[in-house]
Amino acid sequence: MRTLVVLGFSAVLGIFSDSTGASEKAFTGDFEGTGRACSGELRVRTKTLEWRSSFSTCTPAHYEVLERSAHGSMERIVFRLKKRRSQCRYPVIEAARTSDYGWNVTGYQSLEGFQKKELPDWSNSPLPDRQVLSCPMTKTR
Repeated sequence: MRTLVVLGFSAVLGIFSDSTGASEKAFTGDFEGTGRACSGELRVRTKTLEWRSSFSTCTPAHYEVLERSAHGSMERIVFRLKKRRSQCRYPVIEAARTSDYGWNVTGYQSLEGFQKKELPDWSNSPLPDRQVLSCPMTKTR
């Protein structure tokens, strides 16, 4: 009986660790922007991220994942660039799937801006350091 309990517990842990491992798979992809402000591309690799748009140029930089979630076919991931050049206006980048190929990619000028995005004083603020770039994009790879 004790052996069966241990085996059952081990099986549950194995299933849990397998599902955890699957969700921790590196997020990668190439995205193309649409429209004048969002023309350009976002490239996410296992260790670097690059986002070039009309108003900001983020050359390949190492990143950390701040948040990641998935509900059914909808995914959401938030990256924070570890180092960036002055031409890169958005060190925090959020990518959220809106359809099979459609994504909304939003750039925040600071971690504070991302964290306070839902607050009324931040969400529609005219202050330059609180403005975000929100781009509809298509995942091409």
